[in-house]
Amino acid sequence: MSEDCIELRKPALLIGIGKIGKDIVSKLNGMEHDFLLISNNKEDIEASSSLHINCKSWINPSTYKIRSFLEFHKEEICSKLSEYQTIILVTSLGEKTGIAIAPIISHIAKNLLNKRLISVATMPFGHEKDRLFQSSISLKRISLDSDINFVVDNDAYVELNPHLTIEDCSKITDEIVLNAIKLIPQITLNLGTNLVSGTLKENNIEVGIKDLIAQLYSSLGTSSITKSVLYVNGARNEPIGRLNEMLSNFQNSMEGDTNDVSFVVTDSSKNNMHLIASIKGRTKFDSYDPLNLIPDENILDWDIPESHPNINLPLPLID
Repeated sequence: MSEDCIELRKPALLIGIGKIGKDIVSKLNGMEHDFLLISNNKEDIEASSSLHINCKSWINPSTYKIRSFLEFHKEEICSKLSEYQTIILVTSLGEKTGIAIAPIISHIAKNLLNKRLISVATMPFGHEKDRLFQSSISLKRISLDSDINFVVDNDAYVELNPHLTIEDCSKITDEIVLNAIKLIPQITLNLGTNLVSGTLKENNIEVGIKDLIAQLYSSLGTSSITKSVLYVNGARNEPIGRLNEMLSNFQNSMEGDTNDVSFVVTDSSKNNMHLIASIKGRTKFDSYDPLNLIPDENILDWDIPESHPNINLPLPLID
């Protein structure tokens, strides 16, 4: 196997953070993975295989405050994760819950337990200015901890389809994340960051390829593509000549960015496509945090994400 690829071993645990975690787990019926839902919101968890982060009297806790309450469950999380060889972490960095919890879980899985870690993270919309900075910081930490990091950019769909509602985008994102997880046992997994774009329109495949490439370049920033794979679902009945023509068009579209381009037809009841591109360098998400302009070797940072615990110091009154 190539040095930039890894093989995964069972047992595997899928950890869903927040609302997207619950949505994805509810749709993964029949998957062999165990699952664990984690959230500070009771609506995002179920009775079994769940961990509720109780923020006590706080009505609107900050990301730092949520992390401080998560610390009380650290031993419990370590005990749960230690039973598994592979951890799959699913989170939305457009939610405060995901921004707060996901970097802590990735730190535990990789740095404390040395597990194989695959993360799937969705990024916020460009208009969510209050979340962009924190999402970039969390994504950077998750990426550093992960063997493989799949990133889905919500904003890329809006740029191509400005008529979409937030609910429409959420459905598209959930479906793409769901399909990415289902593809994990079937595909060659490339180390590092992978941008995932998808189209759920059951229409002309050539048009779909153009949409996928446009989504990819919307998120690419100054990074370079090292490898790209186009997955076409539900096209087993397409003529081989037509599939060869699609592959040729796809390769021509990506020419100049990477020579490692491949094309996979998968079994599916739906006719849709996904593009997974392995990248190196800085993406547009790095621009969300101005400090990313500073070279990494010139930065001194904490190994553990910042939190805001309650500290009571009984200082005596000194006259």
